[in-house]
Amino acid sequence: MSSSSQQRQRHGVRKKIVEGIGGVLVGAALVLFLRGLTKRRTVDKSIILTDSGSATQTTPGDTV
Repeated sequence: MSSSSQQRQRHGVRKKIVEGIGGVLVGAALVLFLRGLTKRRTVDKSIILTDSGSATQTTPGDTV
């Protein structure tokens, strides 16, 4: 009976370790996803600002 309780206890520890590793991976993926979103937004804003500024400075005869 003691061997079955030890096995059950080890299984619980292993399960907690695996769940912890999974949580770390999901957390890291979430951070990378959010970082990508913020970078994309800042790039989009800078493109909009440069496009609007360059559009007022070009003349109809200029090539882009």
